[in-house]
Amino acid sequence: MSKLKSLLTRLRAIDSVELAAVVAHDGLLIEGTARNGVDVDAICAVASNGLAMADALGREIRKGGSVQTLLEYEDGLVILEPINEDAMLLLMASARAHLGHVRFLVAKHRADFVTALNAI
Repeated sequence: MSKLKSLLTRLRAIDSVELAAVVAHDGLLIEGTARNGVDVDAICAVASNGLAMADALGREIRKGGSVQTLLEYEDGLVILEPINEDAMLLLMASARAHLGHVRFLVAKHRADFVTALNAI
């Protein structure tokens, strides 16, 4: 198992996390793991637009680029976090219950994601 896949699997092991993926900024899946029934390719394609929107808003209000974007919905949430100039981390969860733990792990392993992505 690649280092990138291992990191994503660690995040996906959290009960509420339905999808953990690294996605190119153009929406193409680089690596991911998801529960059965999740349309990973479709979600990745749309999620890239979410990060682009967050970055555009940050520039418009002169707050800089997106560090992490959290989109909360009635039945879950999505976290988008740029890893480097070419890719982002995408997490989809069914509940807020483990949000703090998920954000802690993402921050803790941020450098590992960068290293693993650069090794590809």
